[in-house]
Amino acid sequence: ISVNIEVDAADQAGGVASAVGVHAPLAALEMLLYPKSAFVIANMATIQAGIINFIAPEAPLTLFVWGPTRVVPVRITEMTITEEAHDNLLNPVRAKVDLSMHVLSYYDLHPTNPGWALFLVHQITKEALAVTNTGWTIANAGTSLKLF
Repeated sequence: ISVNIEVDAADQAGGVASAVGVHAPLAALEMLLYPKSAFVIANMATIQAGIINFIAPEAPLTLFVWGPTRVVPVRITEMTITEEAHDNLLNPVRAKVDLSMHVLSYYDLHPTNPGWALFLVHQITKEALAVTNTGWTIANAGTSLKLF
């Protein structure tokens, strides 16, 4: 899944946006890529203490929600941030974010991970929708499906 996001401080008048522009929402998006720093620091402390049991840090569970029945766990595979305008303190006030995501399925997640169940619900919903569309065939794709 690929999406383009436009963030503008004009849409977020007052508060944090007036102090740092759109840096806060950009930082929130970037934090979806990395584990919490406290976890990384704790892991480094255990390594320096000679404890071998290193726990690989994981990025937080990220959900892409594109409607009430379309919620999928994803891994962000690529993020490009283009800051297009800045205030006099060089805080970004307008930016575009290009985001590419890989949908995680029950093959990618452990059954105890909440994303596992979310993907299963997503698949069951799609199966139910597919059954309701039994009259559609590939032959009429040109008349009933707009691709562009």
